[in-house]
Amino acid sequence: MVRKINAKITGSYNENITGVRVVKALGREEENLREFGILTGEMYRAGYRAAWLSALFLPTVQIISAVALGCVVWYGGLQAQVGGMTVGGIQAFISYITFMMWPVQDLARVYSEMQHAIASAERIFSLIDAKPDVVDKPGAFDPGTIQGDIKFKHVYFAYEDGESILEDFNLIVRRGETIAFVGPTGGGKTTIVNLLCRFFEPSGGSIMIGGREYRTLSLNAIQSRIGMVLQTPHLFSGTIRDNIRYGRLDATDEEIEEAAKLAGAHDFISTLEKSYDSEVGEGGGLLSVGQKQLISLARAILAKPEIFIMDEATSSVDTLTETLIQKGIENLMKKSTSFIIAHRLSTIKRADRILVIENGMISEMGTHAELLRSRGHYYQLYTNQFRQELEKAYDPLHYISLSAPEA
Repeated sequence: MVRKINAKITGSYNENITGVRVVKALGREEENLREFGILTGEMYRAGYRAAWLSALFLPTVQIISAVALGCVVWYGGLQAQVGGMTVGGIQAFISYITFMMWPVQDLARVYSEMQHAIASAERIFSLIDAKPDVVDKPGAFDPGTIQGDIKFKHVYFAYEDGESILEDFNLIVRRGETIAFVGPTGGGKTTIVNLLCRFFEPSGGSIMIGGREYRTLSLNAIQSRIGMVLQTPHLFSGTIRDNIRYGRLDATDEEIEEAAKLAGAHDFISTLEKSYDSEVGEGGGLLSVGQKQLISLARAILAKPEIFIMDEATSSVDTLTETLIQKGIENLMKKSTSFIIAHRLSTIKRADRILVIENGMISEMGTHAELLRSRGHYYQLYTNQFRQELEKAYDPLHYISLSAPEA
């Protein structure tokens, strides 16, 4: 019980530290402190109860031992009076009992520590013994490459006890092709790339990579050859050089700098005091979102992936940074099969095919020009977004007046 509550306290503490800006922005300090106080109160009561039981256990064993020893002395005295036992025999018997009691009392002393250790071990082994949902199948192998056509054949997918996300999804992606996914939130775009990365496996149907059912390949064979740039990039504590090298650990400094140049990150890195040896802070907290995104892209370029996935990588950056990311992506996509998820439709104009995903199905498919001519859902998305951009560009006073406070 104590260990479980302690885990909750640690989790709450970590959340409040990492989300301190949100806490302050919403004025949640007092409320979060109250909730944390409730958790620590539970910890105090559980810890007090455990300490009380631990403190009670040893004296109880000692009292029982003393009572038992007293009974032996009393009974031995009676036997000595009637001649049934000698005083020396009583002394020897008491010594034997004392020798027997010492290990029992020692065991009582360490019993509480053993209980703490057992509770901790149970939680540790429950984590170690947890079986992942996606594992290598018997006979899984590494073919040395996953280049080739990718085929989704009648793929169904649903999370546990949830409604179906994909239903009879079919798609063929040619080697070296760039595919873009657009559509409403929750339509299944990210689920498609998660299935491709084998973070999940289809509930039904199959996915073929290079003519092989991808479940016959090892997880490492697939995931080590896929590069991803996510909407919220994650950097590890350390230097910029270390974070880029994470894409390929045996890369030289020259290769790291070349990857940064291709990603458009070299210019801003060069302006830093320690350049590539500058610390990024925990989670990249010392850098802006755009800078973290460029480093994440450089890391993907360094890895030289055979399949490249970009999931909303430009949604949180400014136009200038978006242009740099676009140039880096173009360098990366030249030698890989690419999947791009985007709400900014300007970033996917050059895709070989654009797929509109709605309710887990492909509602429209074609090039940018073809989809505009068809005047379907993509046309509506693009024209609405383009109109908003024009209004911002040519009517700035309108936006200023909307954002200005009333007199």
